[in-house]
Amino acid sequence: MAGKIRTIRNKDLEPSWSVKQAKEPGFMRSLITWVGGPMGYINTNPGHSVISQTCAIGLMRMAVGNRQAGVHVHSVTEIYVILKGEVESFDGVGNAHRAGPMDCLYIPAGVPHGVRTVGDVDVELIWLHDAIEKNGVSVYLDGPGPFPSEKQVILVSLKDLEPDWSGERAKEGGFMRWMANWVAGSSSINHNPGPAVINDRLAVGVTMIAPGNSHVAHAHHHAETYVIMRGHAILQLDGHNAQLGRLDAVHCPPGAVHALRNGGDGPLYLMWAHELGEKSG
Repeated sequence: MAGKIRTIRNKDLEPSWSVKQAKEPGFMRSLITWVGGPMGYINTNPGHSVISQTCAIGLMRMAVGNRQAGVHVHSVTEIYVILKGEVESFDGVGNAHRAGPMDCLYIPAGVPHGVRTVGDVDVELIWLHDAIEKNGVSVYLDGPGPFPSEKQVILVSLKDLEPDWSGERAKEGGFMRWMANWVAGSSSINHNPGPAVINDRLAVGVTMIAPGNSHVAHAHHHAETYVIMRGHAILQLDGHNAQLGRLDAVHCPPGAVHALRNGGDGPLYLMWAHELGEKSG
């Protein structure tokens, strides 16, 4: 039997300022968590977030003129999807990428990395981990470096992702939508097999649903999390329509039938993450 679909409301998530130097001018940034690990693992909102054994998903806000403190290293792959503003990534050997709204930065496990704001707009970015990580395992590296690593940060730009309209009934009135992948599993559906990065634990992409249209009701063998990137969504939940706005999230356990409908006047953009690391349900 499928588990229960849950909504995680942005208004219920208290921002955390606990990462290194987060309250100091020049490094100011806050975090929230929609999906996180159990006690002892990274999860800034354990009272409200969904507890997962396979991934973590949250948001970082960073104002103009700020940056992450130095470079840091995770034991898991970290993925940034930019929602607002622009960032420049930096690593331990001087490589840099500039990423704006709807672009993705893919950071393999063990790669020193960080980002700073560029331009005159505050930054909001979604962060995703392809596994849960214990508190205190990630480390900040002091000093100027260099800090070489075998792998590097990868930029996947939205401009390089061709919208895919091949989904079930996706070109039909009432269900008009397209999808794209920043990250895909080797054995899962990949809407962008050229630019998308392959990760067998977590697939990450975006669906655009046109006004007046909806998903086709569906379920997966793995858990799926949606984050409302832009627009307004309606989800039928417990016999009534739940209205969802920007930065609200929906977690669908394996086997849970679901469909989100565009409840606004403009396009609805949904980031989705498939937890491929789970056993099939």
